[in-house]
Amino acid sequence: MKILLSQILLVLLCSVTAYSQNNPVLKSGNPELKGFKTKDFVQLTLQGGFMVPVGTYLSDNYFNSAIVGADVAYRVNTEVALYAEVRYIALSLKDTLGPSSGYLEANIGPRFYFRPKCYRSSFFIEAGVGPYIFMQGSAVTPDLNYESKTEFRMGANAGVGGELVLTNSLFITLKSKINTIFYPFGSTTFISGIGGFTIRF
Repeated sequence: MKILLSQILLVLLCSVTAYSQNNPVLKSGNPELKGFKTKDFVQLTLQGGFMVPVGTYLSDNYFNSAIVGADVAYRVNTEVALYAEVRYIALSLKDTLGPSSGYLEANIGPRFYFRPKCYRSSFFIEAGVGPYIFMQGSAVTPDLNYESKTEFRMGANAGVGGELVLTNSLFITLKSKINTIFYPFGSTTFISGIGGFTIRF
């Protein structure tokens, strides 16, 4: 009888323990998800950062340079968004007497999110393709004559980032991307680091 009673108590104890582990109400450390959207919304990011030239041509002629821009994304579902991004890169010429120049970049592509269900902040990877428009003013130096010109090139990029949630509608977004611009002689590459504020509508 004592053995039977002990077995019954053991089964009850195991059942209570299993129930308490599976009961989401009893779990601690989860952020408040009430009112937090995970799909079917639009968000706008205002961003700024820098670029580091690493490829032929860019690294020969330019220093690290500033970037400003914005992107708009539509969250299709909990894992995927489609985004469009516009950025201006104010190139810092190594020839200090040279003309002002920069790239106006526009690209579109998919963004894939990775977020544990119990958290609002997330990581993502993204890729994009679009035009990189090179714009240069005119200048005369003791060594060279720079002519004003505008060149249209195609390019592509890919990178990783993260969204740090401040409120349900305001985030801090950080990302780093490898960008490649295609030229007749081949291609040139730069790395960009971007940060900004994201407003979710």
